[in-house]
Amino acid sequence: MPDHFTAVEPYVRTASTRSKASQRRHKLSRLHIPGELRSCETVGAILALILLTRLRLMGELSPFGLTFWAVTSRGETRRMWLYGIIMIATASLGKDWLYSGGLLAGSITFILLRYRLHRIHLPYVICIALALMASALPRLWLNSFQPYDLFLTVIEVLLAMLAAAVFLQIQKCPFSILYSENQLEGFTSWIVFIGLLLLALIQENTIFTVVANTIARAIVLFAAYWFGPGLAAAAGALLGFILGVQSSGFIWISVLTFSGFLAGLFRSFGRLAVVVSFLLGTASLSLYLFGWQALGGELTASLAVSILLLLLPLLPIKAKALVPFIQGKIKSEAEKVREETAVRLHECSLILRELANAFLTVAADKQEKKDPVVTTLIEGTIMRVCWSCPSRRRCWERDLQRTYNATIRILSELDKGRLISEMRVPDYFEKQCSRKYDYISTMYLLQGLEKNGQAWQRKLADSHELVTIQLMGLAEIMMKLGKEVRENFPGKKQQPYQQCFYVELGIAQVAKERQDVCGDYYSYLELRDGRQVFLLSDGMGNGSRAQQESRTAVKLVEQLLLAGFEQDAVIRTVNTLLQLRSQEESFATLDILMIDTEKGEAEFLKNGAAPSYVKAEQSVREIKSPSLPVGILSEVELKPVTVSLHDDCMIVMVTDGIFEAFPQQPDWLKNYLLEQTYMHPQVLADEILAKARQLYGSSELRDDLTILVCRAKRLKHKIRDYMTA
Repeated sequence: MPDHFTAVEPYVRTASTRSKASQRRHKLSRLHIPGELRSCETVGAILALILLTRLRLMGELSPFGLTFWAVTSRGETRRMWLYGIIMIATASLGKDWLYSGGLLAGSITFILLRYRLHRIHLPYVICIALALMASALPRLWLNSFQPYDLFLTVIEVLLAMLAAAVFLQIQKCPFSILYSENQLEGFTSWIVFIGLLLLALIQENTIFTVVANTIARAIVLFAAYWFGPGLAAAAGALLGFILGVQSSGFIWISVLTFSGFLAGLFRSFGRLAVVVSFLLGTASLSLYLFGWQALGGELTASLAVSILLLLLPLLPIKAKALVPFIQGKIKSEAEKVREETAVRLHECSLILRELANAFLTVAADKQEKKDPVVTTLIEGTIMRVCWSCPSRRRCWERDLQRTYNATIRILSELDKGRLISEMRVPDYFEKQCSRKYDYISTMYLLQGLEKNGQAWQRKLADSHELVTIQLMGLAEIMMKLGKEVRENFPGKKQQPYQQCFYVELGIAQVAKERQDVCGDYYSYLELRDGRQVFLLSDGMGNGSRAQQESRTAVKLVEQLLLAGFEQDAVIRTVNTLLQLRSQEESFATLDILMIDTEKGEAEFLKNGAAPSYVKAEQSVREIKSPSLPVGILSEVELKPVTVSLHDDCMIVMVTDGIFEAFPQQPDWLKNYLLEQTYMHPQVLADEILAKARQLYGSSELRDDLTILVCRAKRLKHKIRDYMTA
């Protein structure tokens, strides 16, 4: 083998590397433009700034350039530098060095007052006014502060303040969302702004006069088609006034205003009617004001914008994307906010659902960790009484079984509610225990404490259940709300709600004898989906206490249904709340009737309520439910009953006081309804109440009476109502 190794050096192309390096030195560095300045907004703002800087009203007033610079820069350093350089350069092109120097002085003054003066925060408009005064100082000083120059300065300051308000409103209402927001202030500000730009075009060259007049007609015509006669007439008046400032052309106010108003009146008849009325208004006033010579030119400009409006739906999709204001289909800021809101609502609903599951987990853990009650009582008694007794070993070691059995018998006596003096103590316990009185007394006290603790534990568990139900209900509501926010975007046709029935209502009520307040409570409401709900509740007992219970149940059901809670969650919430209100027994019946006027169905939800009756033609159907009133048991049973409605169908809801009138015949109301013919619900309710009083006879009313009668009438023509739900 060779004794040495040969190292192979890598091949390096030095000549080509040097040539590339030399080429890089000769390349110019790319111009870096910040991201916030690379937008169509920046280009449009620059073009508008150039026109407004060169605009001079009556050849002497020029307040718009500095004002537009102050508003559009928005306090951003790069925008202020870029727009400021362009503004001063535009003024210098006209070789008006005094005007350029004034703009420089005014911009510096504005920056100092607005962004460098920290002790005093001046309003935006005041800063612009003071900056314009500073820009006028060079001219005033050279002219020795002549009164005419001072007067022009005051006019410029006032115009600048008005222009600042217009430009600030434009910043709040971008052009892309102006149609969807439909804001009068934003629309007016944009009209004034476009009018100033058109006025600047006319001032640059008379060739642009025809262009400006055509654009003004287009704005008025499209305003008439989109917004109606009011805003179209306002746009015509503003544009006519602004375009007539530079000359004696104020007669254009009447032409544009009348044409826009006339076209807007026919907005509901479609594009063609708007176009024909606009051409008619323009032609008639032009013929009256200018004669036959100018009629051809005026009609040509109006016809051009009319053709644009008619052909707008036929534009290609790519062309429509260039005019988002016209189509209104590009994603606006409002849609972005809507999507973000839907996402946040979905996230909040998931959080509420997790919280509800956490409450269920905590309640389950407490149930698992709960110790037996008997063991707890025996151990507590031993620790307090038997631990220091000399006979403890004999009782709880040698005779453990006999002592334990005697203790169980004592506990059974205590569970029966007997006093210590009335208890039957086992013979073994009577002979062997030397501290039997202390033993029984301690066990009695510990049992009382245990019962109180269990009662509070039940209330705590009910509270957990109530919170869980509410959290789950809120989670479902927020989930549905997020879905509605995401789906119901502008331009989407909402599904109409077609009402096929309408409901008439009659109510009769009387309190028990010698009672000032009726313990029954009723209410009726309409939900967002068009369903009509009728509520009837009978509180326990009579008087104000019973009314308080029934009113609480009805009001709570109202609020929960209006909030969008499901029926099961509503009933369970009311049941738990009535249990938590007081330690005393309190309950209320709950009778809920939901009528779907579109499907023609009635749904009954009864909790301990009296039977209801559905009368259709010659038959009467009784609606019953075996469930108990709310507020008694922890779990409630919900068995809804659905009934199809017919024309002139009667529904009678009553409280149990009606059946106290003739207890020997509980079906008297059903038989009475079979005998009745067609009548108004209020008349039937009054007749039932009078019949109940007659059956009571001379005796006093033994309970409160409430009768609620509904009649469903079929509509001959369906009523369409676009619901927001």
